[in-house]
Amino acid sequence: MLGDVGSAIASVLRKLGIDWIRQFEERDPQFIAIARLCNGLRDVNLTLKLTILNSLVSYQLVGKGEDHWNYFANYFINNKPGNLCRDFQNYVFNSKYLTRYRDARIKRVENVCPKIVNRDLTIYARDMLGLWRLITNTVGGSGEEKTVVFSVKMSYYVYRACGFETAIPMEIPIPVDYRVSVITICSGLLPMGSLYDLGKMAREVMVKRRREIQNAWGEIGKLSGIPPLNLDSVVWVLGGLLINSSFNINGTLDGLRKLGIHENEGVIELLHLLGGRCMVK
Repeated sequence: MLGDVGSAIASVLRKLGIDWIRQFEERDPQFIAIARLCNGLRDVNLTLKLTILNSLVSYQLVGKGEDHWNYFANYFINNKPGNLCRDFQNYVFNSKYLTRYRDARIKRVENVCPKIVNRDLTIYARDMLGLWRLITNTVGGSGEEKTVVFSVKMSYYVYRACGFETAIPMEIPIPVDYRVSVITICSGLLPMGSLYDLGKMAREVMVKRRREIQNAWGEIGKLSGIPPLNLDSVVWVLGGLLINSSFNINGTLDGLRKLGIHENEGVIELLHLLGGRCMVK
């Protein structure tokens, strides 16, 4: 059961609505990077495969996620793959954002790429559950892992950016990363004691309490009518702005304006709810 904070977050999101969320998504730097890649390659199926592979190696990055995705788009716009699996491995070797655990990333590419290289993934634009099952079966695991559900979200971005009609089903959980963990703690959705070391706590809960975090946002999704993967765009972008401004509302709003997103009463209320315990008084 959600507490008062969760119900309040759901209420604000319900008032903002799915149309506002979809407009917000278009200002997400990751969406913008995907749109550039789609326009640059003019091949939706190739864009999907590259995006899924990049999503599956997008963990423990050296640098900001926004910069990582911008580099990814630029790399493949300038180096259109001739051999997808070989050329994506070369990208992993070259990216400064993927230097940590590079061998593990290469192994994942070696495992996944041959299984999707000859598939037509455009057929899943209106079957996101089918795409989720396909990626889960290809990678292995429960399907709730961060990179798996994140790859579905980024595929949704590809479909939208490339002009396909698509929608995300409620069943797919939110990808739990550092930012989502921080916001889940700061909002009070995840009961915690003293926030003695927020960074350390977030890194711990994203591993040990992932299911709790996903359940909380899943309940918010049901109450607000907005699927968790759509919520992720808002939580991730706003979370990054809150963290980068040290939870200062004016600094966060400045960052929001730079993205071309205009604040309104609902957005300001949402920021205060998401920042919660961590907001500068």
